[in-house]
Amino acid sequence: MQTTTIKLYPKTKHALDEFRQEQETYDQVISRLVSQTKKKNLVKELIEAYRSKAEEDIKTAQEWDAVSDVE
Repeated sequence: MQTTTIKLYPKTKHALDEFRQEQETYDQVISRLVSQTKKKNLVKELIEAYRSKAEEDIKTAQEWDAVSDVE
């Protein structure tokens, strides 16, 4: 696997060190943080999608209630 070098400010490296688990490489730390962030974002998107769908379903149910009350 090919590797690359990135420059970090010492402050950033120290922040990464705080997230580092035993024997974990910086690549593993960054990959884990990226994965966790993607998962959090996906969960937020799913929650918003379900809320939106629920609102649509409520409106549809209200429309059907209004129509069924006419008879």
